[in-house]
Amino acid sequence: MMQDRPGEWPQLAEETRKIWNKNAEAWDSRMGERGNDFHNELILPAFDRLLSPHPGEEVLDIGCGNGVVCRHLAKKGAQVTGIDASSDLIDYARNYRDNISYEVLDATDENALCGLGEKRFAAAVSCNVLMDMPSITPLMRALARVLLPGSPFVFSLMHPCFQNPGATRMVEQEEREGRLSLRHATKISHYIDPVHYKGSSVTNSPVAQNYFHRPLHVLFAEAFASGFVIDGLEEPTFARPTPGARTMSWSQFGQLPPLLVARLRLMEEKA
Repeated sequence: MMQDRPGEWPQLAEETRKIWNKNAEAWDSRMGERGNDFHNELILPAFDRLLSPHPGEEVLDIGCGNGVVCRHLAKKGAQVTGIDASSDLIDYARNYRDNISYEVLDATDENALCGLGEKRFAAAVSCNVLMDMPSITPLMRALARVLLPGSPFVFSLMHPCFQNPGATRMVEQEEREGRLSLRHATKISHYIDPVHYKGSSVTNSPVAQNYFHRPLHVLFAEAFASGFVIDGLEEPTFARPTPGARTMSWSQFGQLPPLLVARLRLMEEKA
């Protein structure tokens, strides 16, 4: 059964959906039409490098939220379908009145995903969603059916090595050649075991959100089993501290990537 798979918590799918509905207003207020610094400095530039859809190609955005990535891809000429389990987030996405197709659809439901159409999409994307999903096995299996052979799936997520429930960000003062300087670092006490934990999505979210930590070998295992290979990988960092950013802001940690961005590609079918 799926409950016995490491890194799978299917029993939490409905709870997770309800939490996102409760946090939808706070999320949209924070992200707006174009997203935040993580979108604009790290994620979208990496997506542009790893995914270049041709005009008119159909692209699936999994866990689209209020549509930030959908709008970015649509401006590049893609025909985008955005799906999210949260009906409230989809309502916010539709408020921006862009030429994008949005559907309320749970990406942990393999049959519902396959209902979008076999071998329909030229690419799929997912922006910081996999760590929010209690199950990713159904998604990988479904993507192998709805993507055209050879098509890419590009996703970002919180870096499981540096952003997990066992990670503590720290700042140390040191003296070098007679000068005091600050050293930003991360101390890790947990990594190898998958774990479900609670955390905040954005400031002032009314409800703590479900997060699902998966080490890299668990994260990619079902993708490999479903016929995907990794053919692109980035670990973006902020080029410089954001002006006025607090001491513990990720923009201060220039040597530690807060995100992992990967491109999986569905292997071509054998003749």
